[in-house]
Amino acid sequence: MSDGIKGMANCYNSNSDIQMHAVELSLPFIQQAIDVLDLSPSTQPLIIADFGSSHGLNSMYAMKKIIEYIQQSKNEQCSFLIVHNDLPTNDWKILFDLLNKDCSYYGLANGRSFYEQCLPSNSLTVGYSSTSIQWLSCKPCNISNHCISLFSSNNEYNQFKEQARIDYSNFLKHRSNELIRGGVFIMCLSCVNEQGLHGVEIAHKLLYKCAKLLLLTEEELYNYTIPLYFRSYSECIDNDLFEKFSFKLIKAKMYEVKTNIFLRLQQGELTLDEFAKDRTQFMRSWSEPSLREVLEQNEHRSRDEIEQLLDEFWNMYERKVKKYSNQFDIFFCETYLILKKI
Repeated sequence: MSDGIKGMANCYNSNSDIQMHAVELSLPFIQQAIDVLDLSPSTQPLIIADFGSSHGLNSMYAMKKIIEYIQQSKNEQCSFLIVHNDLPTNDWKILFDLLNKDCSYYGLANGRSFYEQCLPSNSLTVGYSSTSIQWLSCKPCNISNHCISLFSSNNEYNQFKEQARIDYSNFLKHRSNELIRGGVFIMCLSCVNEQGLHGVEIAHKLLYKCAKLLLLTEEELYNYTIPLYFRSYSECIDNDLFEKFSFKLIKAKMYEVKTNIFLRLQQGELTLDEFAKDRTQFMRSWSEPSLREVLEQNEHRSRDEIEQLLDEFWNMYERKVKKYSNQFDIFFCETYLILKKI
């Protein structure tokens, strides 16, 4: 089976407004986490890490907010070292260019899977992760009738669920090892609501519909499985895991988040063409690497053919968004957690 996601497409920063909205919703949780953070005079510099930084635009915003709240609430002249963590296949140049242009803090990159230990034990003061750990460490199986686990058969879905359970356990174990006692971790987890809906089902359905129309081989279509799993609220709030890894749950809350882009379409602020292009670019920014990987595994496809197929796929997707635009009044489910290492 294939490993997990290889990284976001190079257009991610300019098409991640929904992920930025999730970060903005985390700001009250960041404030509350900093309020319960235990600091000692010897904790210098304070190490803050974002696990799943991608190309850095949203990550840097969150990191600067954490620094700001610590400076405001702790009344201490702290020095900070920021660690941006993501896979080694991440496009680090984009992030480095942003860091070098901004220069508001000392930042460095860590290129390990966050399902491993990424930092020395007892070194991390504040950890953060937003809309990242729905990406699994590996693809537990191929999905026979779709590319997203939400639409899979019970047996296939259960394999994704079990992989997500293992990954969550490993994620929390390694973050607990890294955190200092009294340190805090803020998480935003993409999830499903009580009805089992994530809120963007139509956008996911169109991915597979277009893949079936793209003239993929039977093997390519079967391999086109994106290693995503959206947990339920109860899976996010696993008190047994929290206790096992010395975490105290400070706060947890689930939101159903709606963006205003569909309303803007309805009110005539966006044309249908503009709306369809925006929604297509959003999907392309995070989902294209999985399709690209499938195409590249076919040794009979040239590089030029792959690029042509990808463009054809997204042109088709954009046309489908126009056709089904009335179904795009979508929402996103997010669960926010504050954990404290005790």
